[in-house]
Amino acid sequence: MRKPDDIFEPSLYTATRRPREQAETLPHWVYTDEAWFEREMDTMFRPAWHFAGLATSVPNPGDFFTLRLLDEPLLVVRGDDRQVRVFRNSCRHRGALVQEQAAGTCRGLRCPYHSWTYSIEGVLKHAPGLEGYSRDELAGLGKDLLKVPSGVREGLIFVHLGDPATSPTLDAYLGNYLSSVAAPHQTAQMVAVQQREYVLESNWKLYVEVDMETLHTKHIHRGSIGEQPVTVPASEGNWIGVYHESPDTPALHPGERQSGFPHTQGLTGPAAKGAHFSILLPGFFLVTAQDVMWWIHKIPDSATHTRVRVGYSFPASTIERDDFDEVSKRYYKRLNQVVEEDDWITEYQQKGLRGSAPGCYVPEEHVVHRLDNWILDQVLDAR
Repeated sequence: MRKPDDIFEPSLYTATRRPREQAETLPHWVYTDEAWFEREMDTMFRPAWHFAGLATSVPNPGDFFTLRLLDEPLLVVRGDDRQVRVFRNSCRHRGALVQEQAAGTCRGLRCPYHSWTYSIEGVLKHAPGLEGYSRDELAGLGKDLLKVPSGVREGLIFVHLGDPATSPTLDAYLGNYLSSVAAPHQTAQMVAVQQREYVLESNWKLYVEVDMETLHTKHIHRGSIGEQPVTVPASEGNWIGVYHESPDTPALHPGERQSGFPHTQGLTGPAAKGAHFSILLPGFFLVTAQDVMWWIHKIPDSATHTRVRVGYSFPASTIERDDFDEVSKRYYKRLNQVVEEDDWITEYQQKGLRGSAPGCYVPEEHVVHRLDNWILDQVLDAR
């Protein structure tokens, strides 16, 4: 199927807009074209609220961690007032990184280039070359670290890298996710124990689509997941998801699921009976189970390359158990296997897409159909 001259012509996507039973999947250029990718960045990623990390990763004043999101270096630090702030990790003098370490604790923030120094609240305190300036004169320069709009909800830190004036508030963006999923699963208790980041040679949408259907699990995850029946909870705001009801953890291999950690204390309702597999749009996949929480965050580097951030977390009470190191190995083994299997199939799928003809959506892929139409809404409405 040849790529048309104007890939943003809405009539090209009429087949995907049909009811799922008659619909066709998105055309190949949606997964390979750089102009489409740039439109996605402008309409979906820059206006969105993105997950940055867990508040428990910065429990005390001066605790910090760094990350790169949408190719921007960010610095997350808890101030002496115990407020979590997010700054652009860039000195206001000449733009060098203020903090290079991945994580740590500090009493102040010093750029190594010319030793411009900031408080952990981001206030410029010392500027070599401007020794004659009083504190008020330094403040008058307007050279404090640049704050990034951010917020903490149920222990999850979110940041916004677009124009706040034209984007929804964090609470409006999340809709009923907090009340329906995060709060019942007590995400504020979770502490990250492993994190990693890498780049895949595949389009980000392929990885999000695979998260939202279970048809592939008995084929790709035959030994790690097996069949996993799901239902679709009602969602408001910018998230969609599926729910798997099971008395046992979904985070272990099928034969080991009764030998995991106890459930988090105090869970009620659906949170006590199963796991939510949620996409906080556009690309943050978060699994909240009775005993563990993990995430796979997909951020596109280009049309055909995706930066993936993976993290595993447990309640603090679980981490304090004497058997945590031993039992957690079984979780890591199974979670790593599933992630690697999804990594493989998305890269494998990408290799066959260019020049392919659209396919179809089977019943188990109805959430994928919904997701793909949401993407069309964002990209084509900006025309």
